This record gives sequence, C-alpha cells and structure tokens, in this order.
Amino acid sequence: MHLAYAIISFSTFLFSTRVSAQKKLTITPELTKQIIEKYNIEPFKIYPVVSKEIDYYPYVEGEVETNQYKKELRKLEQYKPAFDQYNNALKESKEKQEVINTISQNINTFLSSDEKYDIKEKLLIDSQALADKCNIKVTVADDRIKLNDFVKTSNSNQQSSTRNILVHEQGKRSNKNDLKTFQSEIQKIKISEPEKTNDYRYYLETLNEISKIPKTETGKVLSDKLSKKSVYVIEENLVDMKALSGDFTKSSDNYILINKEVANTFVKNELITEKHDDFIKAKENIDRFPILKKSGTDEMYYVMSQKFIGQLEIVLDAINYQNLGNTVEYKSWKTKYLGLLQSAQTNVNSCNAIIKKHTYLNRLGQKRYDSDTFTKQEKATFNQNLDLLKEKLEKIGDLEDERDFLSFYNDKASNEEAVKSYSISSFYNSTSRCY
Repeated sequence: MHLAYAIISFSTFLFSTRVSAQKKLTITPELTKQIIEKYNIEPFKIYPVVSKEIDYYPYVEGEVETNQYKKELRKLEQYKPAFDQYNNALKESKEKQEVINTISQNINTFLSSDEKYDIKEKLLIDSQALADKCNIKVTVADDRIKLNDFVKTSNSNQQSSTRNILVHEQGKRSNKNDLKTFQSEIQKIKISEPEKTNDYRYYLETLNEISKIPKTETGKVLSDKLSKKSVYVIEENLVDMKALSGDFTKSSDNYILINKEVANTFVKNELITEKHDDFIKAKENIDRFPILKKSGTDEMYYVMSQKFIGQLEIVLDAINYQNLGNTVEYKSWKTKYLGLLQSAQTNVNSCNAIIKKHTYLNRLGQKRYDSDTFTKQEKATFNQNLDLLKEKLEKIGDLEDERDFLSFYNDKASNEEAVKSYSISSFYNSTSRCY
C-alpha cells in the first residue's frame, strides 16, 4: 500500500469513523476476470451493505457475580442431587415414623373406645391407607390348624406357615388380637438415618465457602433503558461482479455475518467484527470477509472471498509499485529526500574540513584528531553543524518511514546513493560535540 492510497478520509460518512486504516483498490471488470481465471477463484457471493439504526439495551456499569462465586455455584449444582437425595430420604423416614405413631395411636383409640364398630371403623380404614402408602406390612407365623392337616395321616408333624396381618380388610371386621399384634410389630420397626455421602458433605462445605466469599463486583450489566445504535447489515439481493468496478476502500477489519437474530444482541444479517461486545456469542461463525466501499458514493459491498481480495491486492500492489515513480506523491517525496541528504552531507563536509585540519598520524600510523586543539570558532561551527545534522537526520528518518517510497528509490538508485543515508547517520553517531 502506497502513501498516495493510504491516506483517505470520508469524514462526511459513517464508514470513516467505523472502518479505519482503509486501503484503496482500483477494480475493473477486466482485472477481476483476469484474477478469477488465473488463480482459479471459486464462485463467491457479493452482498450490498447498508447502515441501519436499531433499538437495543446497552450494557452499563453495575453489580455482576464474581468468577469465584460462579465457580462455587457450579460446584453447588454438581453436588445438589446428593443433598436432595439425603433430604428426601430423611423426610421419608420422618413421615414413616409419624405414620407408625399415628397407626399405633389409632389402634389404641379403637381398642379403648366403647363406640359401635361401624362408627370407629374409620380409624382402621385410615390406618390401613397410611400403612399401604408407606409400604408397612406385618407378617407373623400362622399357627392355626388347617382342614387338610387332619386328612394327612401319613404326616404326623404339623407344618406351620405365615400370614399377613392387616389393620383393616374390606368387608371384614378386624380382630382385636391382630390389631394388638400389628401395633406391637410396627413399634419394633427401626427407622435409620439416611447415609451422608461424600457429595452430600461437599455440598455443605461449598455452602459454607460461598458464605465467606464476595458474591458480586462492579461490571457490565444489561440496562433497562432502550438506546439506538448504527450497525452494518447485508441486503439479501445478491449482486454480480460488475458491481465491483471503480475505486474502492477496503475495511481494515473482517466481518462475520450473523445468520439469525439473537434478542438484544444481534439482528439478522448483521455484520460484526471481533471488537463487538458480544463477539464470543458468534464464535461458531468462522467465515470473515471485508467490506468494500466505493469511493465518492455510499455504496458498500460484503465480498465473501478472501482469496479473491488477497490476489486482487497482490496484483494491484505490483501495478502500483511499477507506476510509483510517475506519481506526484513519489516525485515530491524524492525531491525532499534528496534535498535533505544533500544538505546533511554539507554539514558532514563542514565537520570533516575542521577535523582534517587537526588530524595527525599516531605511532601506529592511524589517523587521529584532537578536538581540544580546535579554536573557539571551530568548536562553535563544528557543534552547530552537528546540531543541524541531527535535525535533518530526524526528518530523513520520517521520510524513510514511508517504506514503499524508500524501497522504490533504493531499487532504482546506485549503491552509493542507496547507502548515503546510512553513511551520514554513521558519521553523526560516531562523532561527539566539542567542549
């Protein structure tokens, strides 16, 4: 990119404030066709781009959860099933104990009541329902002799069996002795406390840890006040390659196309860069392409081919470089550069003339000079030329920062001309002021 094309301003259009460090690209249909055919560019899409004003809720300063607190909350969620399992089991154990107490109390009331059976039978019905709910069963040995035992003459040993005792059986009156047995057996049931697993203990430890750490800190939260902002969006009507004809500026950033709307984050067909506050939410979108803006117009295009743009830039850079020597900008730069080099060499020559007057050969045959032998006027002249040389070298350095111009100059210059700046700089760096 050359200086002539690098400094471009669109102060009257939004594009200038949002797309910086733009690069000028002069595109023709012929050049486009040539590049596509030469480099086998696959077909790609070009969408018009417009700036659109949208409503949104901005992020403002507020209290947000600390990272440490979030971490502990995740641990709490991990261990919560074990905590809930223990509490549910503990609740069931307590309910079962309460059921046993209630059934026992109901049986006592039933047995001690003088009311008619039909009236107090509800106590037994309710007790049986509670027993069924908590799966409480009583099984005892059945010592009653069965009829078929009398006819089994071949077996003289009576075989005992078991039977279930119910508090109440539909259509039958409950036996008082069975009720007393049921009551006695259920009172023997031992309700054990549920096991406290490691995850249960970790849950309690995490709860304790959370109580000691800061839960919030100052950060960005979603505002409840609606604002407006301008965004880039594509228009869904594709355009062909003929639209890319003329001078264009390429955005310094590449853009990601958002395919669907995300509430209060993106609108459908929005174009965003990595600088977007919510860029992380679009990380699954991996394709990124530049925006080209046509010079002197509001036309913008989203060109979905990095290979095409890359090859276009390479070709244009080569063309521009070949024509650089004929540009007004380069000619102006070269005039300033050569003028400064010539002027700086004059300062070097003035210093060397004074040095030559005081140069001698040492015992080794080496040329040396002693600035202490300079006259007062020579010292003043010498220092003045060094100061002027420093100022000119700084200006030369600024011009040499324009690398395209410097590279083009050095390509065309002789070896002596190409190293002139280095020679002057070396002289200055190896020469000291006189005092």
